[in-house]
Amino acid sequence: MKARRAMARVHFRDIDLSGRVVGFTYTDNTDKTDDISVTLTNRDRRLINDLFPERGEKIRASIEVENWMRRGDDRSVNLGEFEIDSVSGISVVTIGAVAVPVANNIRDEKKNRGWRSISLSRIAADIAAGAGLTLVYDTDFDPFYDTIDQNGKSNLSFLEELSRADGLRVKVTDGQLIVYEESKYEQKPAVATLTNGVTNFYGEPQFRKNLRNIYTACEIMYFDSRSDVTRRGFFQAPNATGESKILRLRENAGRQGTETNLDRRARTRLREQNKDEWTGRARVQGDLIYFAGVNINYADFGAYDGKYHTTSCSHAIGGGGYKTTLNTRRVLEGY
Repeated sequence: MKARRAMARVHFRDIDLSGRVVGFTYTDNTDKTDDISVTLTNRDRRLINDLFPERGEKIRASIEVENWMRRGDDRSVNLGEFEIDSVSGISVVTIGAVAVPVANNIRDEKKNRGWRSISLSRIAADIAAGAGLTLVYDTDFDPFYDTIDQNGKSNLSFLEELSRADGLRVKVTDGQLIVYEESKYEQKPAVATLTNGVTNFYGEPQFRKNLRNIYTACEIMYFDSRSDVTRRGFFQAPNATGESKILRLRENAGRQGTETNLDRRARTRLREQNKDEWTGRARVQGDLIYFAGVNINYADFGAYDGKYHTTSCSHAIGGGGYKTTLNTRRVLEGY
């Protein structure tokens, strides 16, 4: 019978480098670019000679486990392609790579452009096409803009800013540009329950409760110069407790359509303000069920118990075995 094991599969120029891997880390994020770091033995010195990476070259990676949680538990996850952005070392070489292509102008090239009478999905489609990416618009919500200016921002940062304003998130991974609604992902079932005294933690989980700058409601005032009318948006957290505290904001006028849903915008601003009220970090035995965007439950941790959303997740394979580190925040119930 095969032994229980976990390993990283790495391919470069269609050459399998997996046998050289002595350390591997994949970091998956909800609001930053995914990346990998691969450490490889280089006794034959090929990695600093004929296999030395050139600008724009990519590396493919996957994680495989065999007999992991039980006999016959064989699984694998294809992590996709990453563009190499750093190389270091001689006898042992470390390669760093990112999911957003380094040579692609979507991330770094600053642009000035005016967008008129256009929806967010159309802006995203235009940006994706220009970057050679496939758009996945994973939300029914599609804000419309009468006029919006991209002043000195890269296409990616511009799209992230627009999306964040209405509670959406942007992720680039494996040739895809994904726009999704964070609150809907929080409503999905938890993939696991991590229980104090039962789950095999590496070190004690770390929790934090933020007691400052947490609000029970948000009010947005918006002056529309075209109609000379001040509009108001309001949202009350459905499960708010304690003293009432209202976040009062003024929105810039003239950039979005007259049908802008200010109540939704108020909900988004309240979520952004409150979402890190409860946070948790834990390191557990590696498992391919854990990725950024999934939910987990913490149990038997007293006041910290609850359903948490994973904001980043690192899978590390090396001399210390296979471990997963989870950075999480408690799900905002009802909004």
